[in-house]
Amino acid sequence: MRRVPLTLLAAFIAVAAAVPRVAHAETADEILAKADKLTNGWDDQYMKSTMTIIDIDGSKKSYIFSIAQKGEKRLVRFESGELKGMATLILNRDSVYAYLPGFKKVRRVAAHNMNQSFAGSDFSNDDMAFTSWTNSYVATIDHEDADHWYLSCLPRPGGVKPPHPKAIAKIDKKNYQLMGYEFFDEAGKKVKTFDNNDLTDWGGGKFRNKIILVTDNLTGHQTRLDLIEAKFNAGIKDSLFTERELEWGK
Repeated sequence: MRRVPLTLLAAFIAVAAAVPRVAHAETADEILAKADKLTNGWDDQYMKSTMTIIDIDGSKKSYIFSIAQKGEKRLVRFESGELKGMATLILNRDSVYAYLPGFKKVRRVAAHNMNQSFAGSDFSNDDMAFTSWTNSYVATIDHEDADHWYLSCLPRPGGVKPPHPKAIAKIDKKNYQLMGYEFFDEAGKKVKTFDNNDLTDWGGGKFRNKIILVTDNLTGHQTRLDLIEAKFNAGIKDSLFTERELEWGK
């Protein structure tokens, strides 16, 4: 067997080392997972916002409300206006409870009411219960430009039922932040648009958009959220997410 000279072998190794390796091209699912982690991948989070409901005639109503979230669980409380005292507890998509101060009782939100408006806004109950893109959707790249990927998202087989049968998610290429998304119905008609703006560091590199504008594409009705406060990994206790807390923690 003919031996390769050591000098020639060393040259082969040097050439191989000099050839640049092709970077792994991220899949759409990997991109979506990174964006989802930045949005929902905290041990817990607390946000307080002003919700402004904008009717098609231009009239407005504003309320202050808070959201405490831990995993799939959310507790939403209204703190001002005619909705003051109203609260919603979301344990998962199939277990949603509402406290109505006028009736002084907790009621379960029926499955057939999940697509109805949440507190007169352009969020549905389903939207409010939506806490994970990767648990609900499988993504493919629809298109992209210099700054963003636009991911086509369809229901994940065996996953948590998403709020809408199709979505297009807009993700910033620099930081993987979710900068907006559109929802579509079964016929492929766009029904709702979320525009996320004013990305802000709320401390320690924890970013969240300060402004979210939700538009009902069928009616022109809009809801705007202005984020007032945001905290992450604050040690929210599991005991907050109970029916008892929903009614008596007001």
